[in-house]
Amino acid sequence: MTMTAQNQQATKQVRAHARYIHHSPRKLRLVAALLKHSPVDEALQQLKFSPKKAALPIIKVINSAVANAVHNFDLNKEQLYIKALTIDPGPVIKKAVPRAQGRAFLVRNRTSHINVLLEAKPTLRKAKRSIFSRSPATQVEKPEEKAIQPAETEEKIDTARPKLKVAPKSQEKIKKHLVDLKRRLFNRKSGS
Repeated sequence: MTMTAQNQQATKQVRAHARYIHHSPRKLRLVAALLKHSPVDEALQQLKFSPKKAALPIIKVINSAVANAVHNFDLNKEQLYIKALTIDPGPVIKKAVPRAQGRAFLVRNRTSHINVLLEAKPTLRKAKRSIFSRSPATQVEKPEEKAIQPAETEEKIDTARPKLKVAPKSQEKIKKHLVDLKRRLFNRKSGS
């Protein structure tokens, strides 16, 4: 690759991170799993209405990454989506808490590092067609059509119908996975 191609590829990906967040990685990962490969606007809406406290630091990091993309790389906010959202464990703060009979119990306050990688969707440019690109249609004389039988018309009607487009299986699997994940996250029962 040439240097210009590397620079263009590098500008399409934007990073942001937050270090030493006082939330455990496990709780942050529950929320982060919902947002991977989703558009930024949609992800922020999901986080805004999430009942989890872990959503707040993730909102801040995503907003920081969007600000980096818009200010530093002149990217459009509507074209950005979350390519990667990783939650890494940070240092564990250990404290002793007094217990009965003079004992001390160790309490581990876990911290996390949040990393966000945004990428701009490639815009598909439609080639503008010139008014001169096609030559004007010439009129062709049609031969006389024979009388159409009723059975033939039914066959022609069936073949003339446009076939329905079916979404690829991978998209359906992704949607089903997200729905299952949301059910597991937000429909938990205590004591089971």
